Amino acid sequence: MGAFVLVLGDRARAEAEERDATRRRGSGLGPLHGVPVAVKDLIDVAGEVTAAGSPKLAGNRAGADAEVVARLRAAGAVIVGKTRTHEFAYGVTTPGTANPWDLGRIAGGSSGGSAAAVAAGMVAGAVGSDTAGSIRIPSACCGVAGLKPTWGRVPATGVWPLSWSCDHVGPIAADVASLALLDQVLAADPGPPGPTPAAPRIGRLAADDLGPVDPAVTAVVDDLCRRLEAAGAAVDEVALPLEAARGAVAAIVLAEAAAAHLRLLTETGEDGYSRAMLAMIRIGRSALAAEYLDGLRYRGRFAAEVEGLLAGRDALLLPTLPCAAPATGQRTITIAGQEVGVQATLTRLPGPFNCSGSPVLSVPAGQVGGLPVGVSLVGRIGGDRDLLAVAALAEAVAPPIGRPALGP
Repeated sequence: MGAFVLVLGDRARAEAEERDATRRRGSGLGPLHGVPVAVKDLIDVAGEVTAAGSPKLAGNRAGADAEVVARLRAAGAVIVGKTRTHEFAYGVTTPGTANPWDLGRIAGGSSGGSAAAVAAGMVAGAVGSDTAGSIRIPSACCGVAGLKPTWGRVPATGVWPLSWSCDHVGPIAADVASLALLDQVLAADPGPPGPTPAAPRIGRLAADDLGPVDPAVTAVVDDLCRRLEAAGAAVDEVALPLEAARGAVAAIVLAEAAAAHLRLLTETGEDGYSRAMLAMIRIGRSALAAEYLDGLRYRGRFAAEVEGLLAGRDALLLPTLPCAAPATGQRTITIAGQEVGVQATLTRLPGPFNCSGSPVLSVPAGQVGGLPVGVSLVGRIGGDRDLLAVAALAEAVAPPIGRPALGP
């Protein structure tokens, strides 16, 4: 599947042997003791190359573990390798990684390697990053659970940046309970998930705000809402200006990404960058300060609107993506007669919540044509553990999708 760019075979075996020795001594067992975990190739692992999906960083050997890697090791996890990412995390397809549900489909991106590795059962959990949906997009494509935590709750120290004010680092796992355990370690939060509300209040984002969505995906969301109501939840319809928030995220990310690459571009030139990456950098460098500042100003307004809707609710709900995973090499997607590029389509629904900084969790909710469909739950800023409890309910009532049937 091309999920990994680096497998730390000998090093992981040595770590596992050390964990076994610790267990025999009966001391110092962490919450992830001996659990195999992978990290996205934007994240520093001491002594290993952090290439960020680009030949430009082929010699970028990390001198120390990123903070999230240090926390995983302290919890007893075994780091088995680094997973493939789209070039510098700027993309949604993760070229070279196949979807374990259908090897002719994309795994999503930019954390596609992490989601594919978890979906295929190669690792119990993985770490990704999310700037406009890069944890939630591949999680939905691959039928696993992924959490974009509240911005800043999980440290990004030692993680190659795309946009420092929109980047989030977070976990991907096969189920919500495993996701909660990884989140507890990554965020250094000792508390358990909050109790599941007896009658959770959930606001479903209105169809007009979402834009065109595949009717089969809408049917999956309809079914989940009915199941939640049958379990005692109250579901009502709410509205958010997602299109304006998408525009703000684009203005912020393009300018910050160009600034993040200024030194590398100046010192090493254009060789090694793809045409798409160079185009993004040029657009970002040409952005006006007023456009960037408008994006930052709107961020506060949008975050306040999201928090306002959540003042009387436990979560907001929407499809993670407007369609199932596209075919590898597919350039456009047509939904309701509208033909749009794959990147614009897959970032349309998850991207706005990088503007608000809210915690958002994608959980499998059904299938369309044998491919998984994810539904996203949005929580209050700082309310990540409460959001995990609501997600556990959604997971419990959703129809099981099973696991991908990989060939020999």
